[in-house]
Amino acid sequence: MKKQQKQVKIKIFAIVVRGEGEEAEKDNIRITSEGTMSFDGKRVEICYVESMGENGMAHNALSFDVKEPNMVTLAREGAVSCVMTFSENGRYGGLYNLGFASFDFTVATKRISNKVSFEKGGILLLDYNTELQGIAVQASRFRFDISVI
Repeated sequence: MKKQQKQVKIKIFAIVVRGEGEEAEKDNIRITSEGTMSFDGKRVEICYVESMGENGMAHNALSFDVKEPNMVTLAREGAVSCVMTFSENGRYGGLYNLGFASFDFTVATKRISNKVSFEKGGILLLDYNTELQGIAVQASRFRFDISVI
């Protein structure tokens, strides 16, 4: 099957909490970007660019196999580089590269809901913790609204 491609608008709503209790830092993130969604008969891939402020740009690719929609990979390249894998109650290791330093981390997914199709777009929810050496250092909840343009 020839790879198909569509233009999409991506709206990202996220809550990221670092630390615990009264010392916790909470960020509400809202990003809107245009990108592409492609389908090769097996995998859907959604690519978009995100501004990382003074650090430059990050090129992101969310992808999943249509037979396993609740196992999603996010690959980032640019100002920050990493690959993260998400699946319900899954734990996957990764390497975070900041350019001047890199470190190993674990993504511990609490919940995933993928209602995205190549035909219509849809909503992807990711709820996960980022762990360093077995300690949760960040709790993240992301909602990706993907609309075909």
